[in-house]
Amino acid sequence: MLSWLGWGAVESPQKPQWSLIGNIVEQPESGTEVRRGTKHFSPGTKIYAFPAQWGDGYERIIVVGRHRGSRQFVTMVIKSDWVTNWRAKVVHNPEVLRRLKEGVCRFWKPQNWKDEKEVMKYLENLRKYSDHG
Repeated sequence: MLSWLGWGAVESPQKPQWSLIGNIVEQPESGTEVRRGTKHFSPGTKIYAFPAQWGDGYERIIVVGRHRGSRQFVTMVIKSDWVTNWRAKVVHNPEVLRRLKEGVCRFWKPQNWKDEKEVMKYLENLRKYSDHG
């Protein structure tokens, strides 16, 4: 749009997408250590989860959430047991959408949610097999 000024192309806004969303538990089970939340996320932090990326039965998941120290969005792998209050919602936040599209690193493109139906199927299974609901 403003490329004639030498500023390059202006990115168009990203299209909202469905995602599986949850919150970090108050105290994850972790042997002898007692910690509120996790090392990287405070309890109750909203996370946006990717669909399963590898065949571990969704034990470890890639998530996007605000880091407890910097409050900036980060993308990382965590245990799915550390997440509660699973739900399906449409994501509008541009930074979250960018991270969901980008994945964990630029060398590997992750699977992403196809549509609402796929997210709802995951949600149904998580509620069926999860201790945290």
